[in-house]
Amino acid sequence: MKKIILFTILLCLFVPVCFAQKRRTPVNIAKPQPVQTPIGREISDAEWKILTAALQSENWENSALLASQYLQKIKIDNEKKQLAQLRYFYLYALAGKILTFSSAKKTIEENAAWKELDEAVGKFIGKEFVLPPRRLLNDCKEVLNYICAVKGNDRALRVTATNRAGTAIHSFDYVGFEEKILSGEFDERETFLGGKLKKAEFNQDMSKPWVMRLIFEKGFVSLVAKNDK
Repeated sequence: MKKIILFTILLCLFVPVCFAQKRRTPVNIAKPQPVQTPIGREISDAEWKILTAALQSENWENSALLASQYLQKIKIDNEKKQLAQLRYFYLYALAGKILTFSSAKKTIEENAAWKELDEAVGKFIGKEFVLPPRRLLNDCKEVLNYICAVKGNDRALRVTATNRAGTAIHSFDYVGFEEKILSGEFDERETFLGGKLKKAEFNQDMSKPWVMRLIFEKGFVSLVAKNDK
């Protein structure tokens, strides 16, 4: 496992400014060439903390906005898998917006959030995701926000991802693996779960408080190291 830990990147751009006396003879000055702004490879520790604080406080509008902005900053993932994590955070926050607007009967805002979610999912199909670390249980029964076995399928795991109170379901997450995954190595331990997004299904009846199903393939799982917390 490549540890997902946080560092701070500082990018500095120095532009020299020169002044000259009036010249006696004309000089041909080359036209300035456009400079492409380099794309960052990491989100800073301070920025990441702002996003996680917004998620923990369930400020879904701010969380979705921040995740969207951060997604524009990094186009190629780094060893901390920040891009893969941001994809999940973005969809999760958008689901929170939909649930909030639906509960408040704000139809216009809810429809706009659904449109944003649909567009985001369309861009993320086939992309890698990393889900937040959760504890893997052998026997989940009806618990929420744990990694659980899928009944009758020893090559899949599932998560029911809800709000903090457990009253609204943002996403049913299903991760498929190419080989059998359950083993004593992961039981009862906090674990990262991820895979490539295969498809998404949306709830058509918001009288039932859930938003989407996310189905992942080519799944992977790894234990959370102390440095990852």
